[in-house]
Amino acid sequence: MNAAAKVAEFDFVVIGSGAAGLTGAVVAALNGLSVLVVEKTALLGGTTAVSGGTVWIPNNDHESEVGVEDSLDDALSYLRACVGEAGDPAHVTALAGRGAEAIRFLEKRAGLRFVPMPSAGGSMDYRPWLAGAKVGGRGLTSPETDLGVLGEWAKRIRLVDTSEWTFDPRDYITERMHLDPPGLERPGASMFSPPPDDLDARPRPASVGRGAALVAQLVRAGLAAGVEYLLGVRAEELTTCDGRATGVRLRRSGGEELNVRASAGILLATGGYSNDERLRRSWLAREIQFSCELESNSGDGHRMGMAVGAQTAGLGDAWWMPHIPLGSGNAVVNTAGSREDRSLPHTLMVNDAGVRFMNESVNYHDAGEYFASKVGGWHSNFPAWLIFDSQGVEKYAMLSWKVPPAGEELPDWLRLADTISELAGATGLDPAALSATVTRFNGFALAGVDEDFQRGESRWDRAWGDPRNSPNPCLAPLEKGPFYAVRMYAGALSTRGGLRVDADARVCSAANEHAIQGLYAAGNCSNGGPAASYPGPGATLGAAVTFGYLAAMHASGAALPPVA
Repeated sequence: MNAAAKVAEFDFVVIGSGAAGLTGAVVAALNGLSVLVVEKTALLGGTTAVSGGTVWIPNNDHESEVGVEDSLDDALSYLRACVGEAGDPAHVTALAGRGAEAIRFLEKRAGLRFVPMPSAGGSMDYRPWLAGAKVGGRGLTSPETDLGVLGEWAKRIRLVDTSEWTFDPRDYITERMHLDPPGLERPGASMFSPPPDDLDARPRPASVGRGAALVAQLVRAGLAAGVEYLLGVRAEELTTCDGRATGVRLRRSGGEELNVRASAGILLATGGYSNDERLRRSWLAREIQFSCELESNSGDGHRMGMAVGAQTAGLGDAWWMPHIPLGSGNAVVNTAGSREDRSLPHTLMVNDAGVRFMNESVNYHDAGEYFASKVGGWHSNFPAWLIFDSQGVEKYAMLSWKVPPAGEELPDWLRLADTISELAGATGLDPAALSATVTRFNGFALAGVDEDFQRGESRWDRAWGDPRNSPNPCLAPLEKGPFYAVRMYAGALSTRGGLRVDADARVCSAANEHAIQGLYAAGNCSNGGPAASYPGPGATLGAAVTFGYLAAMHASGAALPPVA
């Protein structure tokens, strides 16, 4: 696109450059459409780029490589069991039947590469007790990806400190890296917050993995197919004619307005709304205190769609994940999510009443659901405290790196005390209640049976516990001081739900529920996904890729093959 142009014409315009938007752009271009991707920040990739980059695709072509047998029937059974009555049956069918098709398209026609997560440990589906669940295989990740093939565009890929390829992420599962002891050096095994949008903030690595690798692969394929990218420009308003979406009004950071016409369609792929306080207060029944979304994700697509009469669905939901505000002050964006640490022996969680309220080892989405409990209008379980003792710090780097070196000032999210009673005083908890909770928990740990919440009994729990710890891999007493407490907050990877879409990713009208011609949505600005559930690792990106593909196939008039 000519930078000086005030009006431009394309067949297909994509707003947003995460997995949903970039997938739609590549598919549309390879189907013969002229494509423009509009990104409001200076970097490509959205929240996808700072994510783990796993794409959950059931019944994909790679599962047999790791010994997993899958089928359309198993995928449907599992997804239906996950979403229950909350989901749109057409969406479930699309996720089960079209996701593998999307990956096949990207590999065979666009040249992308994916490798399956191993059939081991924590790579399993998040609710392994449900019919149709699998251990590994459904999660697909990008191999090591060379940034050099992007030329000057390599500088336009959003990176974080964990983007650089330092080890195969599949090894994290097979080698149980979450059990590493303190002092064991493994490059790239820590979590950091995203850097600012500064193209020259630090040297670019030669090769990347995780979400950055997925983005780099999609951008490379897009450039090869003729996709144009417009960065640092915000989409403000959709234009319509006779009920059809025909274009979009854009605005550069300097105030210049651009108008782009889209003859085949517009794909809204702008992510969630975690960073818009008004929308959070309007749509969420409970608070999100921290999220992994970029600060630029503020509901732009939601607003533009609703302004032209789009119906909404699934609002108020999120991809839940408890968060610890490590080193990021009180910012909304925070990448210190809590997952493996809650499954380690010598840990437990309590609410402000000083009592346990959940099986601490459950997957992060289900853990987030426990924070929704209310007494009257007040949330009863957040903020919470993750409590552990010195045995845990001595055994596990996952816990020790939360504790600063001796002599350094404690951060405001960490408390330390020599006894449990003193720890209660430091946290503002009732000493008698906390002492009783720890005593009861220690009894369960010694017996190996959690009588209150069954921690350590499910296959998921045991996968993330320590098999060297007996009799229960997830339970060990808290009995050696000093004792520690880390503040745990209600958080999410991203909000979800928004513009209601059909099985072709077409946005539905609020007036008559028919599709708004020319308007599509995918990713977290839509309801296209496994409603109210988190089926497995990479389910966020799996839905994004699937519905981005479906939008582009429909807009380009390409016939979908029969579901295999």
